[in-house]
Amino acid sequence: MWTKNEILLTRTMTVLFSIILLIFIGCEQSSTEPQSELKLSDAAKDGLVSGWQSLHSIKSSGQISEIVSSDPLVENDDVEGLNTKTEIQQQCVTLKKNMKKMISENSSNTLVKGDTLIWFMDITNPVSGISVRKGLYYNDETGHARYYETFYQYPAHVKLEYDSTEIRADLNFTLDDDTDDRVLSLYKLTLYKEGFPILKNESDAQITAYDEYNEVSGAQVTNIVWYGQQSILEKLTQQLELNPDESGSIYEKLDYRDGTFLEKQINFYDDYTGDFNETWRNGTTVSGTFDRIEDDNHAAFSKTVNFSSGSYLEKLEEVADIILNPVDSTTTLALSEKRYFQSGKLDTSRLEINESYNEGIKTTMLEGWNSDGSHTLLTVTEYDGYETVSGNYTGPLGFYTTIDAINYEDGSGELTLKVYESENAFHNGDSPLVTIYILYNPDGGGSGEIAENGKKYTVTFYPDGKMDVSNDEGVSTTVNGF
Repeated sequence: MWTKNEILLTRTMTVLFSIILLIFIGCEQSSTEPQSELKLSDAAKDGLVSGWQSLHSIKSSGQISEIVSSDPLVENDDVEGLNTKTEIQQQCVTLKKNMKKMISENSSNTLVKGDTLIWFMDITNPVSGISVRKGLYYNDETGHARYYETFYQYPAHVKLEYDSTEIRADLNFTLDDDTDDRVLSLYKLTLYKEGFPILKNESDAQITAYDEYNEVSGAQVTNIVWYGQQSILEKLTQQLELNPDESGSIYEKLDYRDGTFLEKQINFYDDYTGDFNETWRNGTTVSGTFDRIEDDNHAAFSKTVNFSSGSYLEKLEEVADIILNPVDSTTTLALSEKRYFQSGKLDTSRLEINESYNEGIKTTMLEGWNSDGSHTLLTVTEYDGYETVSGNYTGPLGFYTTIDAINYEDGSGELTLKVYESENAFHNGDSPLVTIYILYNPDGGGSGEIAENGKKYTVTFYPDGKMDVSNDEGVSTTVNGF
């Protein structure tokens, strides 16, 4: 039989034990509660920064090179589009040659009155498996002709479903004399197979001026690209004015499926100077000036980006100097950049770029240094329809990242990053600490996946350098590329 004191002591011990147990359980529960912010490793952060910096460097150098070149292209060049007088002239020369051949071989049929089909063919190449239709219409009442080539069947591995080009020309009623022929318009329609990121693109060039040989010297061009449902982009529209005196303009608009858009305008003047401006989806504005390389083999470029409120950066300034060696067509470019942060911090970077050609293939070498001690080395090789990127990035903490990418003609691409403990670890054959894969859009945004220590995270890129990373539970963090 317990005494009263023993019973009281037992009850007291029980209460104390319960309190301790509750405290213990509470500690255990708090340690397993969801994190308020994702804890990302330094290696993963460094890899993301290396990817963003690389894409930013390539985009900046590409924009500068194209905008100051003698035959400037639209920065986000659409697939198979018409973007320069040279492209239009080449298309016209080829089609006019084919058209004239058909006229000469079927001259007896050209006596038919009115707008009439005077020649037609439909063949399939037994080797390539490609099928094509070609036709020629002529109107003896106007002296105008219309010639088209339509490729409508391709092998399974080819991305194209349908590709048609049509030329309209004024033959001036002289079928046996092509010296007075003038192209009136050029039209292209391309359809892609199911699953390809682009559904179709359409180009329409209306010729506005001719040189002394009746060749094209001016045009008004519209290019439109429609994207597949898997893309956040809905449509890309480009409008170009190309004049004989080298003046003109390029307007570009990217429409997104969420109703937002990005706009760009580039103006070229007859003294080989120009200016440009952009408005991004989030309200960021861009403005700049340039002096083209064509007149004296030297060019200059300046750009200011004023970021929207809430961005990590306040302002970015770029200044570049470009020199062309006319002997071997090599180009050297020195680009300096200042980054003004909302916190008042200032970072600087320097990029040296060398462009060269080997058997018609353009290779660009980029080497960059940042004020935080990081270093980038990239090689960009251009091919027909795409370009490859390979290189490496050494971060301020010593992490070494290998960089491999494919850039497509519309400005989108795929990026693969592998982060190692150090450059020695890479050369010793060690496994990467982190692997990152990104699909990016023409505006510099994109999304992808990070793999580290058996864990996977989702990452979203934004054009202003912001990168959001989250896990399966929805816990996230933000990494800034600048």
